[in-house]
Amino acid sequence: MPETSNGARIARCVCGSVAFRCSGAPIVCVVCYCDDCQLGSRRIEALPGASPVMDVDGGTAYVMYRKDRFHCTAGAELLKAHKVRDGSATNRVVAVCCHSAMMLSFDDSKWWVSVYRPRFEGALPPLQMRVCTRFKPVAAEVPKDVPSYPGFPAKFLAKQLAARMAMVLLARE
Repeated sequence: MPETSNGARIARCVCGSVAFRCSGAPIVCVVCYCDDCQLGSRRIEALPGASPVMDVDGGTAYVMYRKDRFHCTAGAELLKAHKVRDGSATNRVVAVCCHSAMMLSFDDSKWWVSVYRPRFEGALPPLQMRVCTRFKPVAAEVPKDVPSYPGFPAKFLAKQLAARMAMVLLARE
């Protein structure tokens, strides 16, 4: 991921009309195999001219950032949220200019955003884990490059909690 002079990373849609600025270290770099991520990725991939979202094994790769370290710097008006089902708090956000999968955002009080990993260019932070592998497609082989978990492991939840605590402490300063 090319970094700016102040250490921020930039994520862009395929045509470059939408850009995000992500500062600081990500919370975690993860590939998710849950049913919702698979369905959401297939729906985005079915949009006209959309580029692939899922890996060949059925996983969807994300880089998670704290909300206070994430900013849309261009093309906010081009972002459209898609829901897998009515009432879901999760939004799969797409750049309508080129149908690029951009991020997951949430209607509830979650303190992070999950940016689709392919939106970043250059050297990416290493994957740290694969989660919800019990939902992987039947014929798929999950790579053994990083730890894999059938659900959300304590390590994943601890990273999210630590990020939340850092945000709360920062707000008090």
